[in-house]
Amino acid sequence: MLVQLSQEDNHNCTVLGNDTVKICEMQGFPPRLDNKEQSREEANIFGFKAEYAVARLFDVPPTGLNITSDFGVDLWINDIPIDVKFSNKTDGPLIFDNMEKFKAQIAVLVTRTDDDTVMNVAGWISRYKFRECCHQANFGYGDRLVVDQDHELFLPIEKLWWHLQCRKFGPKEK
Repeated sequence: MLVQLSQEDNHNCTVLGNDTVKICEMQGFPPRLDNKEQSREEANIFGFKAEYAVARLFDVPPTGLNITSDFGVDLWINDIPIDVKFSNKTDGPLIFDNMEKFKAQIAVLVTRTDDDTVMNVAGWISRYKFRECCHQANFGYGDRLVVDQDHELFLPIEKLWWHLQCRKFGPKEK
């Protein structure tokens, strides 16, 4: 699903992305990204844009600046922790360094589009299902755990809405 971010959201993401890098530099932390095609600032800006797109889609407060860490949770939807991951490739996979880094119950993958103000919310997977079906891949910086977008357990974003609404409004076990 394509999500158009507002001018205000784009501005906020630019500020957050740049502030995050500046705070890391001021504390003496080296940039994590090793990518000749994209600055650390741009990578952070797009990470925030991905998080804002999912927040807007589910009508929850968007993420803010985290000084130490978000501890693996970018958003909360109906008290369920969500980790939003971004890929610069429209068909890019969902990637985690390892299972210890997948702390939320659900991961949502957002990808880039030709328009930098439009994010593609590609789909989602639960932590349990990710662990069940991921494979290892090396993109030039060590082995990572990966699920491709075309995997049968990687679900369209509307299924997450349905899942969350059933959980919220469905009959409770007695």
